[in-house]
Parts: sequence; structure tokens; C-alpha cells
Amino acid sequence: MKSPYTQEFSSGIAITLNYDPALQTITRTPRDPVRMSANTPFWFLLEVVFDVYPEIHRKYSRGGIGFSLNGSMPKSYSPLFDGDVVFFFVPE
Repeated sequence: MKSPYTQEFSSGIAITLNYDPALQTITRTPRDPVRMSANTPFWFLLEVVFDVYPEIHRKYSRGGIGFSLNGSMPKSYSPLFDGDVVFFFVPE
């Protein structure tokens, strides 16, 4: 399946989104490659994910999804850089 994030974006930074098994039931993929503008804030990426996969937002209330940016907890304003890896998971 072609990533819904790559349409129309051939330049910019490359980010990888990884999903835990619970979220893969919604995304139908373990990962999505993403292209975005450099220095895009993390909060914007979250909005895009919820836009592309509205079922995630509907199924898991605010605070029901965990995420990390390169293995650390990001701030909402953390800028994204080329090669970043974001992991989304459902906390136990």
C-alpha cells in the first residue's frame, strides 16, 4: 500500500512512523514513510496522523496514545528533522 503521507511531496525531510500491533489494525501497516517540510513541529505531525487515520482519534481518547521521537518523549513544539523516527503505541 502506498503511504498516504507521500503524495505530492518529493522534497523536504524524510520521517518514518512506526505503529505497534494494536495500531496496525487501524493503519494496516507497521510503518509509514513521511515527507514534510524541515522544522515542522511535532504537534503538526500528530494532527496529520489523526487526519489520515481518524479511527485512531475516535478509538483512543486524548492521552490514549503514546509516542516517542527517536526514542524520547517529544515536546509538542519539538521540530522534526530528516531521518527522525516516530513510534506510536497504545500504553498498557
